Amino acid sequence: MSGRAPADAPLTRAQKFQWFLEKGLAEGLRPLPAGTDEAAAQRLVHALEDRFEILRTSLAVVDGELRQLVHPSGSPVRVVDVAPDGTAERSLADLVRVFTAHTHGRVGRFLVQFHLLRSEDRRWLAVVADNVAVDAGFHGVVDQQLTDLLHGRTDSPDAGVPHRGPGIQPAEQARREADPGEDTERTRALDYLRRHFSHAPARMHPHHPPGEGTAGRYYRSTLTLPGADGLFARGMAHTGLLPSAVVLAAFAQLLCLRADTDACTVNVSLDNRHNADLRRVLCATAQRTPVALRREGRSLLEAAAEVQRTLAEGHPAYGRYDPFDLIRERVEAQHRRGVCLSTDLAFNFIPPPQGWRELIEAEPGPTDGPGSTGGSGSTDWPGSRISWASTAETSYEYGASLSVRWADPHTVRLSVHGDSRVLEPEQCAALLRGVELVLTRAATGRDCSPDEVASAVGLLRLPRGPRERYSGGRWIDLRAIEDLLLALPGVTAAGASLEPGGASGTPRLTARVTAADGSALTPFDLREELLRAAHTGAIPVVPDWFEIDGGDVSDGRSLPGRPAARAEETALLTALSGTGPGRAPDLDLCYLRAGGRPEHYPRFAELLRRLGYHPPGFAQVSGMATLRSLARELRPSGRAGGRPAAPAG
Repeated sequence: MSGRAPADAPLTRAQKFQWFLEKGLAEGLRPLPAGTDEAAAQRLVHALEDRFEILRTSLAVVDGELRQLVHPSGSPVRVVDVAPDGTAERSLADLVRVFTAHTHGRVGRFLVQFHLLRSEDRRWLAVVADNVAVDAGFHGVVDQQLTDLLHGRTDSPDAGVPHRGPGIQPAEQARREADPGEDTERTRALDYLRRHFSHAPARMHPHHPPGEGTAGRYYRSTLTLPGADGLFARGMAHTGLLPSAVVLAAFAQLLCLRADTDACTVNVSLDNRHNADLRRVLCATAQRTPVALRREGRSLLEAAAEVQRTLAEGHPAYGRYDPFDLIRERVEAQHRRGVCLSTDLAFNFIPPPQGWRELIEAEPGPTDGPGSTGGSGSTDWPGSRISWASTAETSYEYGASLSVRWADPHTVRLSVHGDSRVLEPEQCAALLRGVELVLTRAATGRDCSPDEVASAVGLLRLPRGPRERYSGGRWIDLRAIEDLLLALPGVTAAGASLEPGGASGTPRLTARVTAADGSALTPFDLREELLRAAHTGAIPVVPDWFEIDGGDVSDGRSLPGRPAARAEETALLTALSGTGPGRAPDLDLCYLRAGGRPEHYPRFAELLRRLGYHPPGFAQVSGMATLRSLARELRPSGRAGGRPAAPAG
């Protein structure tokens, strides 16, 4: 980091989200011409760094604020010799382990590292990066730039798209976000989030926490689709719908049918929801927006039109929200509504490298070409195939995540990263074949229904337990609610049932408990305990009504005569939020709920300062996950002092 002084700027909202919550990595391996030496590789990397400042960026705490520092050049290219009995992929895996142990999530280190791998006369350029700098979409942009540089092209605008230079760099994006003129747009984005969470559907699948025996539980299944450029072009010509909308509609509708639910929420990535090439907004770390999609009846093309309209109308708001606003709004809505609003599905669509216009103007081809189907039969596009492999992961955020990426200008790969307890690999293969069938039908201008597709590819509905009941567009496991109630101190018997008397004529979910003698349980206590399970997804919904035999009966939303906060709690809450303890649903109380004691607050604040933040306003720092982690270090049983969250570089 020598030379001219680096320029500094705040982190973008999306970068903060990646730094504090997602903590992801990106890595890649690119073959280089035989005999490429270290100097040539360094020149190649310098050319990339000149175009993309994020490749020469580190993070640092400046005057108590976490900021990005843009340096004149990045981390030097290091040469790594591949072991005689090894492979380039194995060497890259070793580099990732070193990056994770010594660089990832630490201030004072470059966010991106390049390495030249050598094995006899073969050469590769390896990149390892923090997702704060490189997300999946930007990784594709860098790869395309490498292709252009290796072929001697200094500029490669998309077909039909005016070239706009390097795009928006993260430092520029951060300054735009800090501009007072952004306040109006941010208010609109926050209103969008509030509207979404006020009616978003509950979680589709039960949450299965990681535990013992998880080997092989998580997997990746990929459908390779040769000739996808022509397939997509014919679909657009016949339907007027973007392929991203068709794929997302098929993905969501088929999984709603499988789970037998009325709606689902999908986290849609930045490049897809803008329906534009990522080259127009470079280096802005992808930020996902939750989109609620309803079951649209019989026609999948009608559902795709609704998806496209939803994404297009949301464009002014998507990407403007603060990611921590999303956390706060979701938690508040979960407490207010008593439902788990965590999303089950994620969707990421990388637009084609040659641009949409070239696809639309492609040769239409025959009306019924290879791969089209009648009412039933094989949906295989020529050469299409599905691969499957388990991963070494022990936890995953979504039940199923679909990514659509281009392997080359003509071939697309549809990859599902799945949890086998939610979607078995065999059923995942059926799902991928279902998406393929919808695309081939759209390419000939024909429509189909989710039931048709599911029947053709063998996608089955989920089996349901004896105590699961369907109500309000979702399945409720009464046994799971009863088990949670029975586990509470002071509860000797519990039952849950759906009875008449709910809002708008729907059944009311009622919980009845018998309390032990001398117990002071209230409906408020029961609801608060069950809300914790709803927050994790263990149950999708909290009962609407609570009855305690011989005791109180209510909806559990209030506690008459609740004890006043102690003086030290009031002081702590005032420091946390600046508004005292009256906020609902107590997001700023998460420090206390995570086990932190008021007398340990100064140590807690010091740990936050090491992350680059000062109180008040912990809701703006990192959400529940990091706060729980920090609070855990303050418990008397924890290690004294805890470890520094961000050691010096």
